[in-house]
Amino acid sequence: MCRRGALVDVYRHFAEFYDLYVGDRLDDLPLYRGYARRARTPIVEIGAGSGRLTIPLARSGARIVAVDVSRAMLRILRRRLRGEPLRVRRRIRVVPADAARLDLRFRSELIIVPFYAFNYFLGLQALRALRRFAGHLTDDGRLLVDVFVPLGHLRRCPDGPVLRVDAVDAAGRRVRGWNAYRLDRRRRTEIRRQRFVIEAPGRAPRRGAFTIRRRYWLGAELDRLFRRGGFEVERVFAGYDGRAPVSGSEQRLYVLRRVGKLYSSVH
Repeated sequence: MCRRGALVDVYRHFAEFYDLYVGDRLDDLPLYRGYARRARTPIVEIGAGSGRLTIPLARSGARIVAVDVSRAMLRILRRRLRGEPLRVRRRIRVVPADAARLDLRFRSELIIVPFYAFNYFLGLQALRALRRFAGHLTDDGRLLVDVFVPLGHLRRCPDGPVLRVDAVDAAGRRVRGWNAYRLDRRRRTEIRRQRFVIEAPGRAPRRGAFTIRRRYWLGAELDRLFRRGGFEVERVFAGYDGRAPVSGSEQRLYVLRRVGKLYSSVH
């Protein structure tokens, strides 16, 4: 049982493999870099993880508050920062925190929730997180939320495990990972069972498995959720190059601005 207020690290079993999945994925970096250049305050990155975006943004001159609920992921970020020049390290503040209870005690002109981190807010967490974000934005600030809508899985979920990674990591280990998917349509939840086999020279293979859940929304559900959280949609993209979404778009990036009452206060 978790004590009240403790951070629940859903990525604690996945952190050591995360960069093999998406560590070199930077197709969204130019979009976030463009918004970051216009921000006069430090930007807030929710779900910073191992620093996939954090470090390149800081290298570009952005000041960043890197927030993540996963201490395991943030340990990797801190290790990576040791190899960066002092000027880059000084631009990054690392904060382990639950976004639904966020209290950074300042307001930012830009908050980003990249690469489907928003989908990991289950139940009322999404609404609570949005209200915390609203309380942390300046009057003219923007919130960018990258959301996954698993339309393909809703039509036909894979029948069995899918090989998602087969790679050699920096330590010379061969890592293979399979994902099996199941949908709880009533709760709008995708349940992903991940299984790994890690093979290192001279050692017996190490095997592991864990389950991760993420929430998805359909149709106008997100628009209603954003309004309840204190936001309105300014723009929405079906990717990172400015394309408008179509009915089959599985990825949507929302640009939101705050409206109405502030639901949380910062000092």
